[in-house]
This record gives sequence, C-alpha cells and structure tokens, in this order.
Amino acid sequence: MKISKQNRILSATVVLFILVVVFAVSSGNGNVKQQQRSKFKEFEVRRGDFTVLVTANGIVIPIDRVEIKSKASGLVEELPVEEGERVKAGDLIARLDQKDERAAVSQAQADYDISVAELNKAQREYDRLNKLFEENLISEEERDQIVLNLAVAKGKMIQATTALERAKERLSESIVRAPIDGVILQKYVEKGQIIASGINNVSGGTPIVDIADMSSVYIEAGIDEIDIGKIRVGQEAHVIADAYPGKSFFGEIVRIAPEARVDQNVTLFDVVVEVENREGLLKSGMNTSLEITIINKKDVLLAPAVAVQKTMNGKKSKDNPRVLLKENGKFIPREIRIGLMDFKNAEILEGLKEGDTLGIPMNSRLKEANERLENRIRKSRSFGSGRR
Repeated sequence: MKISKQNRILSATVVLFILVVVFAVSSGNGNVKQQQRSKFKEFEVRRGDFTVLVTANGIVIPIDRVEIKSKASGLVEELPVEEGERVKAGDLIARLDQKDERAAVSQAQADYDISVAELNKAQREYDRLNKLFEENLISEEERDQIVLNLAVAKGKMIQATTALERAKERLSESIVRAPIDGVILQKYVEKGQIIASGINNVSGGTPIVDIADMSSVYIEAGIDEIDIGKIRVGQEAHVIADAYPGKSFFGEIVRIAPEARVDQNVTLFDVVVEVENREGLLKSGMNTSLEITIINKKDVLLAPAVAVQKTMNGKKSKDNPRVLLKENGKFIPREIRIGLMDFKNAEILEGLKEGDTLGIPMNSRLKEANERLENRIRKSRSFGSGRR
C-alpha cells in the first residue's frame, strides 16, 4: 500500500515534535542564547520573614454560659434585667409571688414556737420528777414516762426546726439571684408569666435567663485534617472579628478535639482558642477569622518559589534546585541550596546573596514547540490538499 505524501509529511512532523519536546524537557541547563531571546520576568532576592500560617473561620462562644432557673414555681412579679445588661453575683434576676411561701414560713414559725414551749415544759417536769425518783418517792414506771415525754418533745422540736428551715428555703427560692458576674445573653420570660420549678418538674423547669462571663471568650474553629498535625495546645492564635476588621485579638489554643467532624465532605477538627475580651467587643455568636502561625523565621534570605526549579536534565533533584541568575545582562543557571519553601517563597541557604536578580521565562519552550508543530500541520494539510 502506498503512503501519500501528506501522510509522510505529517509523520515526519510528529517525529520532529517528539524530538523537540524531548529536547525541551531534557535540556535542564538550557541554551543561554535561546534564553536571551526569551522574555523574562525579573525578581530580586531579598531579606524578610518566612511565615507559614494555618487559617480557619471561627465563631465566638462564651466560656461559662449559665442557664438560670428557679427552684420554685409561681408568678413572676419582678424581672429587672434585660438582655445585654451586666450583672454581679448576687444581683436580683427575678422575684416570684411569695404569698404562699410567706404563709408557710409563718405557720412553720408558729409550730416551732409551740415545740419549744412543749420541750421546756417536758424538761421541767423531767427535772422535778427525776429528783423525786432519786428520793424513792415515785416508781420507776413513772420515771420512764417522764423520760419518754421529754424525748417526744425533743423530737417535735427537731421536726418543727426542719419544717421552718425548709419553709424559709422555699421563700428564698422564690427570689432568683445571679450566681456569677456576667452579661445577660438571653431572657426567656417576662414579668407576669408563670414558671415551673427547675427541680420539681419533669421537663426541667422554665429557664429565666442565660448569663455568661464575657471577660474572656472562646473562639471555636474547624481546622482541616491536612493542617491539624501542625497545631498544638499552647500555640498563639491571631483572631480578627468580621465586626472589627481593623482590630486584632490574640489568644492561645486551649483545646483540640480528639475526634473529627465532617462538614460538606471536608474532615475538620475543632480547635478552641481562649481570647481576652476586657472591652466586651466580642459578642457571643460573632464570626471570626483565625490565623495560627506554624513557622516564623525572621530576617532570612528569600527568593520567589516560582523562580526555583527543582528539575535538572528532566529529573527531580531535591539536593540541587536551581535558578536563573542575571549576570552581565544574561540569565545563567545557578545551583542553590534551599531550606523552607512554600507556594510563595523559598528560603535561600547557599548560592545567592541579597540583591541578586532572578529571571523566569515568560513563555514556555514546550508551548513554543507545540505552536511550531501546529503551524507545520496546517502547512502540510494545505500543501497536500490539491494532490491525491
């Protein structure tokens, strides 16, 4: 079978392209003259700080949020607090209707007074008859009775004392006071509402308010599992609240979740940062941005990461990365030794000095070879279009 001239030309062109590609990839040192015909973007080697950050979005949560309930049930007669108000420990939060509790205290007090009188009477009778018993003027049976009467009187007094204390406790429970210094985060009831006891109700009772000490807050953020291995308790974190974009807050990581959670197919570990909030600017539920510094080396020699080539002669080389260094107006390959490196900068350990100029070719030789191939294919097709 005869092969057409067009096919021969196309085949030859493909072979030529393959040779060009192999040459372009394998010529690690490159041709200096070819480099000088290319356009270069220039970068200066400079000194600076090499910083690696882990970032995440977080939310402000109170450290100690306390839900306040009443041990007593009844009508709310007084509720002098509003959301956002600061309260101190012992301040009045709510006062319930106390008529029944006051009546119960009065009754218990009366019962206690009677028990005291009965005990005093029993004690006097015991003292008198016991003396007669010692003088053999009354029988042992009569003495046993006065001992019993005294014991009964003491028992009644104990019962009355307990009942009075419980009645006073119930009266005090109708007054709800703040257990801590803090801010009223949420108010659940209003004056005139009837609430259920927090201890005598199967539903847990009616919450009145939530209080939290906001002088320090937690920032809770989900860290991607890729970065969680770089995080440790005690690290400093930089926090910026969306509400205050120009203000920075600083805190310390106090907890790292031992178990991951999945959010939109991303595996995250919750990290908690404690931040001082003396001015009260950070509010519960605010959105924040969290930055955790993993590496921070000061005053090191830096070059753009894009200028560092990690291949030579078509092979990867960890030990001998190189750059194109500008010398006498030409860009010459220079082997260097690097330390830390990220997507932006590379730390230069050897091979360069501050102020050196590096170049990056603006056009890829592979791209140029591909364009030449396409031109040859178009020419071969037009050349063979009139012959068969």
